[in-house]
Amino acid sequence: MNKFIRARGVWPVLLSLVCASTFAQSISQEVVVTATRIPTPLNESLRDITSIGRAEIESSGATSMIELLTTIPGVQVSPDSARGAVPSIFIRGTNSTHTLFLVDGQRISSATTSATAFQAIPIEQIERIEVLRGSSSSLYGSDAIGGVIQVFTRDGSSGQPAPSLYAAIGQYGTAITSVGYGGTLGDTRFQLQAGHETTRGFSEIKASKSGLFDTYNPDRDGYRQTNFGLKVSQKISPDLELGGNYLYSDGVKYSDNANCDASYTTCTTLYGNKDLQTIHSGAVNLIWQASQRWKSSIRLGRSQDNSESREFDPVTQVTTIPKYKTTQDQLVLQNDIALDVGQLMVSLESRDVSVDSTKTFDVSSQNSKSLVLGYQASLERHLVQASARRDDIQKIGNRTTGSLGYGYRLSPGLVMRGSAGTAFHTPSFNDLYWPFDPVNFYKGNPALKPESSTNKEIGLQFDSPVTRAGITFYQNKVKDLIAYYSDPITYIGTMENIGAADIKGATLHYARRVNHWKLSASYDYLSAKDLATGNFLARRVPRSATLDLERTDGQLKSAVRLQAYDSRFNDSANTQPLPGYGLIGLRSSYAINPSLQVNAQLNNLMNKDYIVIRSTLSPYNDYSVAGRSLYVGLRYSPK
Repeated sequence: MNKFIRARGVWPVLLSLVCASTFAQSISQEVVVTATRIPTPLNESLRDITSIGRAEIESSGATSMIELLTTIPGVQVSPDSARGAVPSIFIRGTNSTHTLFLVDGQRISSATTSATAFQAIPIEQIERIEVLRGSSSSLYGSDAIGGVIQVFTRDGSSGQPAPSLYAAIGQYGTAITSVGYGGTLGDTRFQLQAGHETTRGFSEIKASKSGLFDTYNPDRDGYRQTNFGLKVSQKISPDLELGGNYLYSDGVKYSDNANCDASYTTCTTLYGNKDLQTIHSGAVNLIWQASQRWKSSIRLGRSQDNSESREFDPVTQVTTIPKYKTTQDQLVLQNDIALDVGQLMVSLESRDVSVDSTKTFDVSSQNSKSLVLGYQASLERHLVQASARRDDIQKIGNRTTGSLGYGYRLSPGLVMRGSAGTAFHTPSFNDLYWPFDPVNFYKGNPALKPESSTNKEIGLQFDSPVTRAGITFYQNKVKDLIAYYSDPITYIGTMENIGAADIKGATLHYARRVNHWKLSASYDYLSAKDLATGNFLARRVPRSATLDLERTDGQLKSAVRLQAYDSRFNDSANTQPLPGYGLIGLRSSYAINPSLQVNAQLNNLMNKDYIVIRSTLSPYNDYSVAGRSLYVGLRYSPK
């Protein structure tokens, strides 16, 4: 890792971290959950984690989950501005399927693709979001090779029951509304939230490039979505609490596609392709404080990912509608035990996954059972955190993962830390059990092994009421990567464990409040390479930076955000370079009174035309991005 330390700009940040400890000796009391599954003060976490609360979400100016994630260090999202588009996400350069998404502790991913439709999670439904960077399978099981993103939905903890409203309009015919009612009434806490969004959008493809698989269609590719959320908890006694939550999101996204006949000799884009995505996630939970040292909780939940699309044959003029529904039933029993030294977490879990589809899979269900152990302790200047997990996955086998972290407190707010951990990703149902397709010459491979990784990292972090800063160096070696393979004799394609990657990098972040000013900055360096070829992994940005400067003058708040992205390659062969680019955004809000606020934001101030994705088939169409975009909104939220 020595070469990372020589990276330009690292030493000044290290110096700033050490100097920051002289500014304030009292430390922040913010608590995070995702890093250990036990509520832990942020300054005692030995993991690289970002937590964004409701006030920060509103202040950020973000109007979608994708916009919010692009502001978080170590996270790359593409496409970054097409509302409703299915995005890819790379945490620390790992694959999109290497990020585990949770909503109130529940998985909501598709079993057929392993992807999570996180673009369907409305930002107005979110109370807090935690982004955990680095391998985390020892806590959460499959998929957490790159990290974990957990959304906590709004819970009515703001005070007396009251209504709330948010309405915004903006570029491309975009309109967003969200209404809510919630608060705390005696021993009951609740929140109801409902919203709707529509946008006419813009053409998904920039321009025609001619060719059989040219996907350009000049029509607008709009998006509409309806969402509803409910969260409630009831104190039955001082030691017993019963709660429940439900999230619903239903969206339709129009897109540009090459619609071809069965022989792929005749194609057309003059068809209104659209993708429908519906998410359900609900759970009931019971928390019992058995004693001062022992807390038990049980959560029983179900989530569903429903997707369907439109496929058109220009020769037969027949439209087919492929449908895929993933249902996950999840049961978690967790015990948090305070020991004489430290805390112990013990959890038993069961998850049943089933797939219902217009495609008849060779296998359509899977069960997994898991045992999780976690331990953390703070011993004067020494911090220790460890976890281990055993997953027994039907038809896949057993997987054991672990992690160990150690930190040393150099001063009340300054911690030097290091950790190592293992992780894995279970192949999707498409990879494993897709039936033989005589048209596309493809069949799933039930002999696939899970992808696995070993992650090591060291870091320095500082946390105080006015300053938060950190730097992390990491290396994640991933093996048994799943990739497409075509038999040279039969030409039948399938998926094989034939890949390996070495991912190294550094993430720096700094935030400080001084009087009326708030400064936030981050820098990411990434080297993500295929070990077999030495090529860079596709679409990974090697260097990126964000600078956000905000000023508050009484009721007026104004800010500017600068984002810069280095060039990268669109393909794994590294033959299609995509140029770097920079973006400038402005935002402002004015509090008419403590409960009523107007806000405005201007994205892509310089109307930059840039490329984040190019299609993988000739003629390699470039996907569109939003140009200069103005949004104005009104928020009513009694304090």
